[in-house]
Amino acid sequence: MKKIVFLGLIGMVFIILAGGGSAWLYVNYIRPPKAAALKNSSPEKKKQHDNDIFVPLKESVITLSDAEGADRYMLLALTMVAEDEEAAKKIQADEPLYQSIILTALADMKYEQIRALKVGEIKSLLSAALSRELKKRATPGPYSDMLIGKLVFQ
Repeated sequence: MKKIVFLGLIGMVFIILAGGGSAWLYVNYIRPPKAAALKNSSPEKKKQHDNDIFVPLKESVITLSDAEGADRYMLLALTMVAEDEEAAKKIQADEPLYQSIILTALADMKYEQIRALKVGEIKSLLSAALSRELKKRATPGPYSDMLIGKLVFQ
């Protein structure tokens, strides 16, 4: 009985190894030509960033309350990415609007909430707030991206 169980286990290990080896061989050497052709025929189109213009906004100092009711401060420097000179001028003209939206989005939060967020999460929060407010005003955003240049907590 022990021999049968032992031989069965060895047979299963052999089958698993043979199947794994066959799968590896298929994936690495015997790939179907249609799959390879499809993979090579549709290269992803990448956006060219050669003409991007970086428009820095004025640094914002935002007062935040902590759990004990004390004031804390956050220094934030943002840069908007414009695709052309006209969009860059529009960003500069609308800077007070962007500053107001950013201040409104962050000022109602507690210090501990913002401090717990990662930089990417803060960027997402600000991007969502800007998109939401600009949509309410029926104003398209002239920027293609927003970069956080400085983020300091006190």
